[in-house]
Amino acid sequence: MEQEFIELYKKFKKIKEKGWVKELRKGYTGIGYTLESMLGKSEDDFPFPDYRGIEIKTMNSHAKWDLHLFTLVPDGDYLFPIKRILEKLGCPSRDDKSKKTFYKCIDGKEFSDILFGRKAKLVVNRDDKKVELFVIDHHGEKIDIGVSWSFEWLEERINLKLRYLALVRASSRMINGEGYFYYYKINFYQYKGFETFLSLVENGIISVTFNIGYYKSGNRVGQIHDGGTFFSINVDNISLLFDEVKIS
Repeated sequence: MEQEFIELYKKFKKIKEKGWVKELRKGYTGIGYTLESMLGKSEDDFPFPDYRGIEIKTMNSHAKWDLHLFTLVPDGDYLFPIKRILEKLGCPSRDDKSKKTFYKCIDGKEFSDILFGRKAKLVVNRDDKKVELFVIDHHGEKIDIGVSWSFEWLEERINLKLRYLALVRASSRMINGEGYFYYYKINFYQYKGFETFLSLVENGIISVTFNIGYYKSGNRVGQIHDGGTFFSINVDNISLLFDEVKIS
């Protein structure tokens, strides 16, 4: 993998030398899309690394949000877990009280408040080899919603997607009403291992964000819209999950 790191580093240096480059897409995905386009990568939804076994994450220097590691739908006891989460934990939409939404970040350290006095947290269940979405009611009694991620499912996704990582930082600015990026720094990392991942989930360092709503227009209006179930980490804690790889 050292050769792949060096190759990507050389390509990044050429991009950095370009200085400010015009965005190729507006919105929060523009910073990553523009970089990957300059690297010659086409956009896709496949759970594979972006560049020859290396996953590329791009962050704006002004960004305050967490770094999304990967998306993974639960594989628990029910066939349609996203629908079940919405039915059991969703709250009425502000725009349409007949529809439910569930936008929530949940971690393993403390319970997060949900509707009607319910609370939820992540629990690493080593006996059953799964990370559970653990929910209690206002009496503190467990509500079994059957939503979890098996260790096998998680480990497979991480090993496929995140064994090697490149984190690129960029600045942004507007010039004559158009967005521009300056990609100024790249760091390389190697994943520490699955037990480290589980420990970070337990300690609230890695969280899960649910982004479940409904379509408000188009052919699927009114239907459930799963905007992604993200496992995330604050960029300041990235060294807890990865070892940095120095490229000379």
